[in-house]
Amino acid sequence: MLSNLIFLSAFLLTAALMFACVAIAKLSRKRGNRRSPLHGKKIANLPGQQLMARINKHGDDMIADFMVMYLSLPIMLCAWAIARVDWTKFSFGIVEAAFLFAGLALFAYGLWSYIRNLKAYLRAKEGQVAEQVTGQSLNRLVGPRCSVAHDVPCEGFNIDHVVIAPRCVYAVETKSFRKPHGSDDNSHYKVAFDGTALRFPDFVDTKAVDQARRQAQWLARYLRESLGQEIPVVPAIALPGWCIERTDAARRSDVRVFTPMGRGAEFLLDGEEILDLPRRSLIAQAISQKYPNVD
Repeated sequence: MLSNLIFLSAFLLTAALMFACVAIAKLSRKRGNRRSPLHGKKIANLPGQQLMARINKHGDDMIADFMVMYLSLPIMLCAWAIARVDWTKFSFGIVEAAFLFAGLALFAYGLWSYIRNLKAYLRAKEGQVAEQVTGQSLNRLVGPRCSVAHDVPCEGFNIDHVVIAPRCVYAVETKSFRKPHGSDDNSHYKVAFDGTALRFPDFVDTKAVDQARRQAQWLARYLRESLGQEIPVVPAIALPGWCIERTDAARRSDVRVFTPMGRGAEFLLDGEEILDLPRRSLIAQAISQKYPNVD
């Protein structure tokens, strides 16, 4: 009876610590002072999005089933071993303390890894929603004068959106910077672009501008090598949910920053036609070659 209680208490204590730590981690994030720029907005589903959710759920269930199979015999072995311990002769010494410490260390490592992956998961989820909003806005531009490709694989990175417009090709990087929380001040929903940096209400970011330039340079080089001709590629940054303020320096910058909300992306069709239809078709074919084959 004592063996069963010890075996059960070990699982209950671990489960209680796990759920308590997870709840505290989620609560601390929920009470944070920042929120998604798309918080509270309705977003249309992509084709097959509900099916993808079901696929992910089945994948998670398969992982759980795999863990049950993997741990079934070790758990039963532990239960069998504990049931045969003579607890009247048990004493807590150095060896037992070492095993207890090792167990707590493993738990702490798991908790640290969980928090790290939870933050990465939530960032990725917000980024996916932002890309979805931008992609749906860009898709409205598709027609005889424009085509759009999404999530283009490159060399160790991806370009979120490539817009093949009459004037040039746009390499669009979508960003989801979280907004300050709990303020009705409209300034908390604006970002100023000065040509080199994005100046948010309480921080400044230059990495997004540098990233957009690098990706546009890579795409221009790829198209030049693929087509044997120079193709104008303009770096662009989409900030869904933000109001953009542009300085005079921003208007002279090679990087275009815009919000895809409403009609914010229609400027991509402006300008004289430099890329005629045959060249745009060749560009689209070259970009399509970067996508993987279906297994």
